[in-house]
Amino acid sequence: MAALAWIICIGTFLGGVTAQNDLPRALGETLSTGLFAASFFACPAVWKIPPLSDLLNGKQRAAACIALLLSVPLVLMPA
Repeated sequence: MAALAWIICIGTFLGGVTAQNDLPRALGETLSTGLFAASFFACPAVWKIPPLSDLLNGKQRAAACIALLLSVPLVLMPA
């Protein structure tokens, strides 16, 4: 599951950088902010920090990763 989280993290980060550079300013800022937030929340290294590591156990983090994977296209669709 960590490999999937890293793939999502890197993919959403690169998507945010691309949206910031290639899209028109009004649309690019909105999409890049959402993609950067998704990248931050998907990053496994962030979840190793002590306050966050106590918040969710392994199964809950896996479910959150899958929920993030499924919700990112739905959130980005209206833009």
